[in-house]
Amino acid sequence: MFKHLRFPLLLAGLALAGCDDNGSFFGSGDVGRPQNLSARYDWVLEGWQGSKPAGHPTVTVKWNLPSDWSGEPFRVYARRTNQSSFSLIATVTSCDQGACRYSDINVVPGNAYEYYVATVDEDTDTEASSDYRVPVTVPSYTPPATPQADTTFGMDNALYIRWKPTGSTSALWKYQVYLVAIDGTPNTIYQLGETDGTGFLDQRAKNGSAYSYRIAAVDTLGQVSDLSTIQIGIPRPDYHGELVYAHGDSTAASGFRFVAADSLNPVLSGDLPSAQWRLEVVNGAWQIRPLGETQVVSAGRTTALTCGASRDPGCTAVFQAPAAGYTSSPVTVNQEFSYVFRVRASDGQFHYGVIRAQILGSSGANRRLMIFDWAYQLRAGEPRLARLPG
Repeated sequence: MFKHLRFPLLLAGLALAGCDDNGSFFGSGDVGRPQNLSARYDWVLEGWQGSKPAGHPTVTVKWNLPSDWSGEPFRVYARRTNQSSFSLIATVTSCDQGACRYSDINVVPGNAYEYYVATVDEDTDTEASSDYRVPVTVPSYTPPATPQADTTFGMDNALYIRWKPTGSTSALWKYQVYLVAIDGTPNTIYQLGETDGTGFLDQRAKNGSAYSYRIAAVDTLGQVSDLSTIQIGIPRPDYHGELVYAHGDSTAASGFRFVAADSLNPVLSGDLPSAQWRLEVVNGAWQIRPLGETQVVSAGRTTALTCGASRDPGCTAVFQAPAAGYTSSPVTVNQEFSYVFRVRASDGQFHYGVIRAQILGSSGANRRLMIFDWAYQLRAGEPRLARLPG
């Protein structure tokens, strides 16, 4: 979990005498003084203009109510440190749960300010001021470097967005993740969340749709970078531990079809027209036999179906369907190898799927079987199939 790493403010315990630097009498009146006065600088993001952040610097002044407060208003005073006298900048009449605040947006980067607050006795128009002033420096605005887009990894009804930091990270506070389009249709820019890492898991994404994201960096002063370039990801079904039998041992459970819905069983008879491939053992050799218009290509040995941020550095998987090498003939299947399929889907178009053979063995009834993981891309012609190493 990230920590809120604001720069600490220098709170000066400068006691206020009975008059200010200009000789004006404050008077204590019959009301209590504001307590625990503090102030801090923030840069406030109000929106976006293209990829540029729209916002402004602000100083937020906070204080606690006097113990004997009975509804009196407060006056907030401020001055630049190079000015001789304070000016009234606000009157605050409403506070929440024993605490009050005022945000001064009329501050200029590169300047320093002092603030104090006074309780007002409305019957006599006298004031009881806070015991000290608080100084705040408003720095010159220097936004953090823009994050560099990296890769968005598709999962089952989820996307993992990854980016690269740029420039110095010593003053970095967090990153903000924005959704900007769905299926190419621009979306009102929406902040999904924030993190102090360089990756974010969007579990609201749905299989088959293309989601576009942009990332912004925020430094410890709250200043926001430009948005990164767009990153696009497409979630797709991703299943583990499927089982089929050899066609000669259990025909009814030897076939397979890539499906989009959990309600459809992907395992079916290897003799049905809807089966896209089936498992066979011919002369002791385990084979995948493509059926109908299905084509297959071996992707070689892999360590997992997908690789993500939690995997070991040596994780290997099929990240993208090959452009060539597919065959309609049976291919030998090996344990811990992955195979990519090009199948005709119910929409009449070709889609890609991948399986990884986990186990080649037999059941207690001596029926030969294969246990495997699989993933399926719902978007026609889209070759991306798995997450890259994290």
